[in-house]
Amino acid sequence: IIRSQLTPHQGAIEEWLAGGIPLVRIQELLVEQHGWSGSYATLKRYTAPGRDDTEATIRIETKPGEEAQVDFGHLGPLWDEWEKRMRKAWVFLMTLSYSRHQYAEVVFGQDVATWVGCHRRAFEWFGGVPERVVLDNLKAAIVKAAVYDPLVNRTYAEQAEHYGFLISPCRPGEPQHKEKVERGVPYGRNNFWRTFTGKGTTAANAALKVWITETAGQRVHGTIRRKPLEVFAAEERSALRPLPATPYDVG
Repeated sequence: IIRSQLTPHQGAIEEWLAGGIPLVRIQELLVEQHGWSGSYATLKRYTAPGRDDTEATIRIETKPGEEAQVDFGHLGPLWDEWEKRMRKAWVFLMTLSYSRHQYAEVVFGQDVATWVGCHRRAFEWFGGVPERVVLDNLKAAIVKAAVYDPLVNRTYAEQAEHYGFLISPCRPGEPQHKEKVERGVPYGRNNFWRTFTGKGTTAANAALKVWITETAGQRVHGTIRRKPLEVFAAEERSALRPLPATPYDVG
């Protein structure tokens, strides 16, 4: 039965998989371009023999407000409105681990000021602060990676103290500990960035916020099987720690 549903679209599915497009986006493309009405589970079972992601992993779920995961992902060239030239653009992404609701921002660098500024705007977007933030060993945040006692950048440590969150770096060589945000980067790249036709960071970030609230937040997430924005509003928003009276200022 499964094969009879998807066999007519096998060529398109194979092409999308070869291009690195995630299954969640492939399901959307099947709906948009071919009118397919099957489930994500059906697609996942059908493509399992051809996907190189069968290594067993342990998915760790968290309580509302307990954790956020952060990462930078490369996007491509974008017009810099201030320097009046094309530059390499990155996306900063923070994903709440329970609801999968996101904050995203297009930036041109990964320096400390950009890192802490994106955190501040992410917390303001969510209206609160998670208990801990999981990240890899990015130089803007972690001066020296170590298994048991990583050295945290002083500015980032001050921001964490100001907002009251715990900095939780991944163990060196084990980025899968932040797989929730890792999966969000290619999803955003393939679903949002490939269809963005505007120019400059102002337009990109305005469109990105609309995409988060109207597309990413309203889809039925492939893991939690619920809409992230609905879960956030119903269960996670109230579990976040309140914002401080004043935002952290790098100075």
